Amino acid sequence: MANRASKSQASIVEVATLADVSTATVSRVLSGRRTKDDEIAARVRKAAAELNYSVNYAASALRSDVTNTIGLVIPTASDNFSAGLLDALEPIVDDDSRQLLLGIGADEATQIDRIDALCSRKVDGLIAVTSAGADLSRVFDKYADTIPIVQVGGRQRSFRTNMVSIDENTAMEAIIRHLAEQGVHSVAYLAGKEVSFESAELFAMFHTQVRAAGLTTDSDWNRFGDRTVSRGFDCTIRLFGERGHPDAIVCADDTIAFGVMMALHALGMNVPEDIKVVGYNDSPIASASLPTMTSVRPPYAQIVSESLRLIESGPGHPSHVSLPPQLVVRVSSTRR
Repeated sequence: MANRASKSQASIVEVATLADVSTATVSRVLSGRRTKDDEIAARVRKAAAELNYSVNYAASALRSDVTNTIGLVIPTASDNFSAGLLDALEPIVDDDSRQLLLGIGADEATQIDRIDALCSRKVDGLIAVTSAGADLSRVFDKYADTIPIVQVGGRQRSFRTNMVSIDENTAMEAIIRHLAEQGVHSVAYLAGKEVSFESAELFAMFHTQVRAAGLTTDSDWNRFGDRTVSRGFDCTIRLFGERGHPDAIVCADDTIAFGVMMALHALGMNVPEDIKVVGYNDSPIASASLPTMTSVRPPYAQIVSESLRLIESGPGHPSHVSLPPQLVVRVSSTRR
């Protein structure tokens, strides 16, 4: 039988799969850039030996100016999605003996400044969550040839950088199908800011899925606005002060949904007996609220894994990865 050495050399992906780590971890362990000599390092070395894998030093030399830093740009640290991504990314970067450099910018101009600052530090890769309505294509293209860049979510405007997105259509389909199974006939949607591409896209998907499921909605029920508790509270008070109301309310964020539940309680209505509520981003508030809140959980671990994999591939090879989220069903949307 031909041995492993006589076959084509194993890839770094095969080593990562066998060792159950990221390709970035394999690269850092075998190149010596990861200084921790722990169980993870031992698994990587063992997998590399079993697969007869050796580092391509010629290719590694092309990026000899490694700084062991990853840049992350987000609109705000208090946003549920950005906070969830940061919580998932930081320990993985730290485990690889790297540093995470954070830039926060709530608007396009500030995000461009943060990206310029991080790239001037010669980060090994950049992950960016764009602010609502921001077009970062020029600054992305400015660095695309030298630094691998991954945009997470939002509208892809630069096709020279990587993109990791969430399959929002799958999320909305799962929400509406679940509500239909719970006996809901009419649904309202409290979307995010109208200027956001993501909000407009989700709004369109909501209407598509409602029609497909045979449910009804009303244009007066569906509003754009801030992702805040007060916005959810005020919209609900206004909604139930008018004639007729929906059987369920779908919200673009858990903070909006929490405000909705507070308003319904103030109006003497019960969740989920009278009104069913669904949030988005599965933040800590979803499992801590009373009743607990059904919410869509973004695949944070997969987003981080794919982003780091794309960074490890280096610049000049842009890819688009779409990942399905998970609907976490809790009390707020179920039959009682």
